[in-house]
Amino acid sequence: MEENLILNKLNQARRPLDSLSQVKILTDWQFDETMQVWYLRINISVESEISYILRDSQWYLVVSSEYPKGKLKVYPDVENGIKVTLNHQSNNSKIVKNGLWRSGALCLEKNTLNNFQSEPHGIDDRLLYHVKRSVSWLELAAKGQLISDNEPFELPEFTLRNTLDKQFAFSEDVVTFMQWESTECKYGIAELDVYKSNPFIYYVKIFKSLVGTNVHYTKWGKQLEAAHLTNLIKAPWVLLNQPPVINEWQAPETFGDLIDACNNQNVDIVGVLEKVVSKIRDGKRHLFLLGFPIPKYFGGEPEIIFWNALYLPVVSHGKKTANGFRNNNLGWWRRDKCEVFNRSNKIDWIDSENWNQQEISTRGKMNDQLLRKRILLVGGGCIGASIAEILVRSGLSNLTIMDNDLLSVGNLSRHTLNLNDIGGLKEVSLCKYLNSLNPHANVDVIKNLLSNDSNLKTNTDLEKYDIILECTGENNVLDIFQNINFNKKHIFVSVSVGLGAKRLYMTLMNGNSYDFTGFYDLIFPYIEKEKKLFSDFNLPRNGIGCWNPTFPGRSDDVWLAAATSVKAIENYFTSKSKENLSLVYEQKDNSGIFEGYQLVEKREDG
Repeated sequence: MEENLILNKLNQARRPLDSLSQVKILTDWQFDETMQVWYLRINISVESEISYILRDSQWYLVVSSEYPKGKLKVYPDVENGIKVTLNHQSNNSKIVKNGLWRSGALCLEKNTLNNFQSEPHGIDDRLLYHVKRSVSWLELAAKGQLISDNEPFELPEFTLRNTLDKQFAFSEDVVTFMQWESTECKYGIAELDVYKSNPFIYYVKIFKSLVGTNVHYTKWGKQLEAAHLTNLIKAPWVLLNQPPVINEWQAPETFGDLIDACNNQNVDIVGVLEKVVSKIRDGKRHLFLLGFPIPKYFGGEPEIIFWNALYLPVVSHGKKTANGFRNNNLGWWRRDKCEVFNRSNKIDWIDSENWNQQEISTRGKMNDQLLRKRILLVGGGCIGASIAEILVRSGLSNLTIMDNDLLSVGNLSRHTLNLNDIGGLKEVSLCKYLNSLNPHANVDVIKNLLSNDSNLKTNTDLEKYDIILECTGENNVLDIFQNINFNKKHIFVSVSVGLGAKRLYMTLMNGNSYDFTGFYDLIFPYIEKEKKLFSDFNLPRNGIGCWNPTFPGRSDDVWLAAATSVKAIENYFTSKSKENLSLVYEQKDNSGIFEGYQLVEKREDG
């Protein structure tokens, strides 16, 4: 009964295909017990002068029993489909278990083809949508137009065999690309560290030549710059001329494929392997790093080096030599060439990612110039810690925290730290936490409260910071800053919140000296209102013993204030304002609907 219901839906989805003149249905829907999917075989006709695109090619529409939900893929037929791998297609080198279709599913769901609306999800239109997209894909492929200039570049699909237990990270951008272009060394031994296990995350620290000279150093933040292994791991590397591909756009699956792909770009990878593996005959498996230049867009000039890692088999060592050869490099290499790097042996690709800040920030970044500034955070409490976390996650690399306070369990209700940090210095734990958020973060700490002496000299050098962010909520700290005459201009920001964090008070200044008179005048009426509220408000007590009030304010209120503060700081910086700006934000709701923070008053002073 259930099978009949599924077939009814699938047959309903099939009927609209009769309207497509280039499509002919060759079979009825069938269920594959091995793959646990339904499939329909069709023929697509296109005009083609390209040898690997047949004028009449056959395809399998493969869907799950949940149609119109669930899986829907289009695969080429084993005998009468395309056998190469093209752009916007999965690796097409394999034949699936049932022997009917190849593995190269067409990429139809994403925005890879023009003039089509987003994927529908109805019974009548989802299958039709995919078949129309398949016809369009095939027509473009037959004209050699699957990709166009200024289309974002995509790598071929490297089949991963260890996706869960090993990853490799590197950091490359346009600056390091120019550094690579200036070196003549094209292969050698890299040194890797390991950040964590399960999965193991290997990351490269330095590339060396075979004789041990430094070729390229990778700059990381404090968390990754620190040594995690006593002895760094050796990994052979080679820099190719272009991505290694065969059969149009297919990543190598075997060492034979890799040899052919490198031969196509006049790189003797066998000769390179003979030289580099002589440095790793220690009975262990090692990563092998293959780098190649790629553009940002198809048709563009290369502007970055991408490194793809593979996991080498154990190379010959000790008594493991070719028959009749001694225990030396010649005997070991003869065995490697015949057995270890046999053309039919599968390549064990490792999940490889560019951890450069530019790549990390593609999901959301701030102004580049702001992120490059040196920022001092005075006060590592809840609002300061939340602002710091937003900044570091957005790519800020140079931040110093100044404070001297212990974390207690009560702080956990709204601070970014956790149980493991109780009893320790907030600023030290916060520094460690922030450095763990970004591989390029360089967060330092000053374990002291800001103070000045009788000559008004502060206990830390403030001149070296571009932006000073004060989050203590203490007037005496503002008094210290008001008594300083800086040698150069700094951006100064003070952030504090009112009762329950229902109000946010900010001042932003750009200059050599600071006067908070206007800021105090602006917020004074609000502070007076809150004093009255404090007297009427049943404040929670802090611990047992002498009654000590705790400032109320939930974590969501604090984070909302922090996010609003960051927006205000970025806008002030990017506008290059020379005005002193004081702001009061207030949480608003309308008939039970929360409307967020709204600016209720501001003051600008020249």
